[in-house]
Amino acid sequence: MPLDVPTPLFVGERLRDLILCYAGPWAFLPYMRNREDSELLWHARQGVILAFAECVMTLAMVIIGLFPIFGSVSVRFFLPLWLLWCLGMSVTSILQATKGKKHRIPVIHQFVEYL
Repeated sequence: MPLDVPTPLFVGERLRDLILCYAGPWAFLPYMRNREDSELLWHARQGVILAFAECVMTLAMVIIGLFPIFGSVSVRFFLPLWLLWCLGMSVTSILQATKGKKHRIPVIHQFVEYL
């Protein structure tokens, strides 16, 4: 029974760029810098879309938070859950990207081809 040997991590600039792909607004750096590397560009596109979705949804929840009834539910319950989900997706995607795999974030991965 053969054991699965872990894939070695990338090193240097490629590792830095893979991490930056899912580091919020810094996802634009690998997106603009590495236009010839299709795999890295895919991760950068997904990271840009994730950062955009995170900002839009967070802003929407904060605006909804200004209303009395829905505000407390939105800001106290849904906003922390949303931010934890985004953090989890970023960490999972970074770990998979450094192993050479593509982690498709639900719903967001469908828009990667359009960017």
